[in-house]
Amino acid sequence: MTDQLLYEIAFANLLGITNKQRKELLLLFYTAKNIYEACEKGDLVLKDQWQLSLAEKEIEFIIKHQINAISVLDKQYPNRLLHCEDGPTMLYHKGSRDFNLPRLVSIVGTRKITIQVQKIMEELLEGIRHLNLGIISGLAIGTDGIAHATAVKMGIPTWGILAHGLDTIYPNQHRKLAIAMMQNGGLITEFTKGTPTLPFHFPKRNRIVAGMSDVTIVVESEIKGGSMITANLARDYDRDLFAVPGRIHDNKSKGCLQLISDHKAQVYMNPVHLLEQLNWEPAPQPADLPLVVKIEAPISPLLKELLLYIKSQGPVHRDQLSIQFNINNGELSSYLLHLEMLGTIYMQAGNRFASR
Repeated sequence: MTDQLLYEIAFANLLGITNKQRKELLLLFYTAKNIYEACEKGDLVLKDQWQLSLAEKEIEFIIKHQINAISVLDKQYPNRLLHCEDGPTMLYHKGSRDFNLPRLVSIVGTRKITIQVQKIMEELLEGIRHLNLGIISGLAIGTDGIAHATAVKMGIPTWGILAHGLDTIYPNQHRKLAIAMMQNGGLITEFTKGTPTLPFHFPKRNRIVAGMSDVTIVVESEIKGGSMITANLARDYDRDLFAVPGRIHDNKSKGCLQLISDHKAQVYMNPVHLLEQLNWEPAPQPADLPLVVKIEAPISPLLKELLLYIKSQGPVHRDQLSIQFNINNGELSSYLLHLEMLGTIYMQAGNRFASR
C-alpha cells in the first residue's frame, strides 16, 4: 500500500461532489494527493473535510483482510466501467482473479423467482461457458444467487457487487456462496468498512453491475424494482440488453415484457440465439450431430408484407413503417415483436428494424 492510497480513499469519500466531478479533478491534478495539497494551499475549495484518519483505518482493514483497493487511475480498474461517467473512483475487491476478461455478462432478476429460473440459468451458462467470460450480479436472494451458484458449479468466474462494505456479507444466507465465489471471482464494492446496507445504496450497486458488463440479461422482473433500474442503466451505458419473455399475466414477467415491448431489450430465447445476436463464438458441436432443418413458422399476410418491406428497405424506422402500412404504434409494436420472436428481424439503435 502506498501513501497515495491514503489520499485516494479520502478523496473518494468526500461529500458534496459527484463521481463525474472527482474524475474531472483527477484529470486536472493527476493525483488525489495533488488535489489535497491544492486544498491545503487554498487553490481549490471543496465543501467537505478530508477524513485522512478514517482513510488510515480503512487501509489497516484492507491490509489485514487482503483486500485489493483499486483507484480509477489503476490499470486493474474495470475497463468497461471507465466509460461510465458516474462510475466510482475507488473500488474494493476481495477475490482471486482479474475481472477484466474478454467478455462479462450481468444476470439480474427478481428475488421472488419462479421455478423456471434455475432451468433458464443452467441452460444459459452451459451454452456460454466455452467462452472466456465472467458472470456479474448483485449477490441478492433469488436470481442473483442462482446466477452466482450456477457459475460456481460450472467453474465460470463470477463476481458479486455489494451495496455495503467488505466487513460483512448481505444477505447472510449467501455467506458460504460468497466464500466459494472468492476461489474463482470474488466480491466488489465501492463502500468502505462499516457502511450499512441502506436502500439508496442498491441503485449505486446496480450501476456497477450494468457498467462492468458487455451485456445484461433480465431473467424475471416486475414492472418496478432493482432489475429494471439495472436494465435502464445498461441502456444508458449503451450496453446490450436482453430480457426473457414470460407469461403475460405473471407479475414476475411484466418487467421483461415491458422492456421488450418498449424495444429497450432484445428477446432472450436460448444461448445459441444470444451468441448469434452478440456475434460471439458459437459453442462447438459434436461432429456426429444429425442435420437440423429449420422450419419456417407460418405468418399472416400482413406480417409477410412487413417482413418483405423491411428486407427491401431496411433498416427502417418504426415511424416509417407506421405510415407505410397505416398502422398505429400499439398494433405495430405487437407485429414487430412477433417478427422479432420469430427471429426474422431485429431492432437496431434509434428504433430502426432490419431483417436477419
